[in-house]
Amino acid sequence: MTENTDVIVVGGGYAGVMAANRLTRRGGVKVTLINPRPAFVERIRLHQLVTGSDDALVDYQKVLAGGVGLVVDTVTRIDAAGRRVTLASGGSLDYDYLIYAVGSGSAVPTVPGAAEHAYLIATLEEAQRLQPVLDGVAGSN
Repeated sequence: MTENTDVIVVGGGYAGVMAANRLTRRGGVKVTLINPRPAFVERIRLHQLVTGSDDALVDYQKVLAGGVGLVVDTVTRIDAAGRRVTLASGGSLDYDYLIYAVGSGSAVPTVPGAAEHAYLIATLEEAQRLQPVLDGVAGSN
């Protein structure tokens, strides 16, 4: 009996999903993706979420290859020496290899007035904050 190599991918964005999917092509690898959100966020569609033409969310079943396990939780601790991650829910998972793909952030606006008057849409939450603002503008015509 052969043992599987356990790989945990922390982060369910583009890089995390691609890494998880590619690893399933290898025999003897068990892949688990950990992400705090239950759906994949298509960041390239966030502008469409703001306008109401798309919700920018895709069920992970549609983007993850068969065989990738999904854990909807947040990693609160990585014990590299012990090869274990601790989850916000209180559980923990052991791994042989860990891929840390928690994503990128948006730049902080440095243009005077931008912090007070500009809306970033680099994350789902930022896009969701802008949507009612634009809905209010459209409703005032």
